Amino acid sequence: MKKEIILESKFTAHQKTHVSIILGLPILVVIIKFLSMEFGDDGITGNYDGITDAPNNYMKIAALILVFFVIVMLSFLKTGVLKKNNQLYLGTYIFGKLLFNEKVDLGNKTKLAILKLTKNQKMAWFNIANPDQGISYHKNDITLLNDKHTQKTLLVSLDDENLANETVSFLEEHFDLTLETYSPDFS
Repeated sequence: MKKEIILESKFTAHQKTHVSIILGLPILVVIIKFLSMEFGDDGITGNYDGITDAPNNYMKIAALILVFFVIVMLSFLKTGVLKKNNQLYLGTYIFGKLLFNEKVDLGNKTKLAILKLTKNQKMAWFNIANPDQGISYHKNDITLLNDKHTQKTLLVSLDDENLANETVSFLEEHFDLTLETYSPDFS
């Protein structure tokens, strides 16, 4: 019996682009600057006075490359749902390996619903001629509900409807949750 299900990427393509431009590009520029200072036109410059700064510069370059690598790895993060010690957790995965998880409080939540929503995303920086242009996309929000559907908690939002159905099946199989059509009763 499978105890976890790895879902979709944690970030949208638009978010990945912003992270790479805002965080990754400046670090890459600094790495190139350090490398150009270290290697002159005629190879390694070697103009260090007194105690050599070369190991110090190499450590800075190595640290920056490590930070850049971590930023690139952010784009490969995926979210998932797992059962651990009979508790529901949302997990963050990279290449199929669990990095960390967060416990989901089921409290008085006994029902599930899939809310199919149309969302809009502004595409900042991409279309200067028409800055208000955006894209519409559909999401399947898996929501935890109480018995009367008056309290809802978003568990996960997915692009793929089949994956949303598979996730609901996983949750129904492993936890005492029932899929229902969202219909709040405020009486």
